[in-house]
Amino acid sequence: MKRYEPKCAGETLYLVADNDRLKVGFVDDVVNAVGGDTHAIKYDEKQQTQPWLETDDGILEIDIRETVTTLNHTEETVAELREYAMQTDRYGLPTRTVEFANVIVDILNQQGRTNS
Repeated sequence: MKRYEPKCAGETLYLVADNDRLKVGFVDDVVNAVGGDTHAIKYDEKQQTQPWLETDDGILEIDIRETVTTLNHTEETVAELREYAMQTDRYGLPTRTVEFANVIVDILNQQGRTNS
């Protein structure tokens, strides 16, 4: 399975694998579409017992800029993003950029969920 790595050319974020490259948009626009520089993940009491989770209040703050520039993505995710144009949507940002931000938020929010 091919994995797409985030690469920046100037301030523009791309997802790259082999000879394939998908433009996502400006990193600042992705950060703004996510909701800011950080995203909080809330862990429940059971999850807080994990030794790797070092937080007193069960909230882990994620650096969005670091996440969007280091987190790899699947072929399926990139194929879905490719369906969206880079034209501006109602938020004043490219549609693909906003959809990529939604993917990031979904991934992060799943980290604090339990299936009980």
